[in-house]
Amino acid sequence: MLALILVATGAAAADEPGKARCGIETMNIPVRLVEHRPVATVQLNGVEVPMLVDSGAFYSMMSAATAAQLNLKLRRPPPNFTIHGQAGSVESLRVATVDEVGLQLATLKKVDFFVGGNELNAGIMGILGRNFLSAADTEYDLAHGMLRLVFPKGDCEKANLAYWAGDAPVIEVPIETNGRRNDTAVRVLTKINGERVTALMDTGAPGTSLSLKAARRAGIKDADMKPFGRTSGIGSGYAERWIADIETFELAGEKITRNRLPISDVDTYDHGMLLGLDYFLSHRVYVSRLQGKVYATWNGGPIFAQGRPADASNYDQRYAAKAEEIAADDADGLMRRGAAALTAGDPKRALEDLNRACELKPEVAGCFDARSRVHQAMKQPKLALADLDTALTLDPSLAEARLRRVPLRVAAGDRDGAKADLTALDAALPPPSNLRMTMAEYHARFNQVPEALKQFDLWIKSHRNDLRLAEAYNGRCWLRARMNVEVPLGLDDCKEAVDLDGDTPAYRDSLGWTYLRLGDAARAKKAFDKTIELRSWAWPLYGRGLAQLRLNETEKGRQDLEAARKLMPTIDEAVKKAGFDALVGADAVTRSE
Repeated sequence: MLALILVATGAAAADEPGKARCGIETMNIPVRLVEHRPVATVQLNGVEVPMLVDSGAFYSMMSAATAAQLNLKLRRPPPNFTIHGQAGSVESLRVATVDEVGLQLATLKKVDFFVGGNELNAGIMGILGRNFLSAADTEYDLAHGMLRLVFPKGDCEKANLAYWAGDAPVIEVPIETNGRRNDTAVRVLTKINGERVTALMDTGAPGTSLSLKAARRAGIKDADMKPFGRTSGIGSGYAERWIADIETFELAGEKITRNRLPISDVDTYDHGMLLGLDYFLSHRVYVSRLQGKVYATWNGGPIFAQGRPADASNYDQRYAAKAEEIAADDADGLMRRGAAALTAGDPKRALEDLNRACELKPEVAGCFDARSRVHQAMKQPKLALADLDTALTLDPSLAEARLRRVPLRVAAGDRDGAKADLTALDAALPPPSNLRMTMAEYHARFNQVPEALKQFDLWIKSHRNDLRLAEAYNGRCWLRARMNVEVPLGLDDCKEAVDLDGDTPAYRDSLGWTYLRLGDAARAKKAFDKTIELRSWAWPLYGRGLAQLRLNETEKGRQDLEAARKLMPTIDEAVKKAGFDALVGADAVTRSE
């Protein structure tokens, strides 16, 4: 059973003869907000593992690389069992048993985790799902960097469990269920433009979004949707994405007007909306399993602003609850609130909190690491670099911080220092580390071929089912083509990338340049043709121009070269600098009059 810490503040309830007053006991779990992800530290077999707090995940998971680092034995899941992510199912799903899971003061024995899915970056090594989060009531106070598992005691069936609200109105809404006994999802009924839409409350989603079907039902026309890239989740595959204005969002009595939301082409049978981290950062949320309700109050500030200035008239000011004060000497609380403020888009307030926290605890490396992110967001690279230097002096084991220091050192003219950081990381990290992908990319930028190939090889070997596998193959192909090293192997890499994701133009562009390097102008031209069908920019136009010159299609070749130069006047120099100077003949560099 989870160990409990009694909270002094109890939920209000009327005293009745023979009934105990409602009170609550809680387990406080600190949460760091990093790159739009809420992260809690859990001990798995004695190893500290950063895990995504994900109310949208029905069960806890870890990546295959994490399981390998922990030396866990894998077994197959039950027959015909699958996990579906936002844009596809998890491939090669496995199960592992962790002997001991430490969560604050509690230790749980023999806990199963699903193994598989994509890496989430931000140093995250797994997902803390609802098999933990629904073990009790759950309070999400993420604006203060705190998650609480709450155990109501006494007569709480009719109590207002938003105990912090004071006189502020409370959003109170029933949880929608699908009728299954083991259904732990937190779904609530909302209205979009007056149309009823079921929303899944999902802390694992960085932002709120609508499904395409729900958006159309809410009267949003295709012509009003602007392309917004693609989205993905824990499973394989991508989904197309758009962004559009919505007139109204309503949840219980809360009403938000004139906002903008992403829309994803995903097929979800039990909800048409994800209420993501942006909603949780702007609200304090209590999920009552006892009552089957969600309580929430608004913290103030933008909710779904999508980078636009917040207009106070867009929000229902009645629901703003006064934020709890953090003691001026509570460095940990200030650090958590500062990181949350940065994630919520308020770097100025984040800097105030983190300045004070670092002043209170100058020996804590994590404080300077967190503040460096704020300086980067405020475009202050020198201050960010200084903070990372301090953090790594205090704690040289901070791998994410060391990797973030690499580009800052390069920008400051310290390429040797950047290379030294990569060397130190290679020695310190376990072979399956997710950071090796980014390390490979930096080595490639430095034209360090053996070092880059080593990192690509290690990452690819341990991430066979990761959604970024195509990106890794393309990176290794592009390096080999540029540097004229093992080019036939590079061709195999490019083909793998295109087979995995043929809709990404850059992968087909790399394929074209690799064929050019091998002297196969005809296949190069076909690859560039397909690239340009998907998206036209200077590099594939220039490459196709070179291929056409070699195929004696002189006029077409020169036209493509000139088109490339108009889009990017420095393209000739860029192609040579990349390593393809031998492919640029006299005909290519002769400008048409």
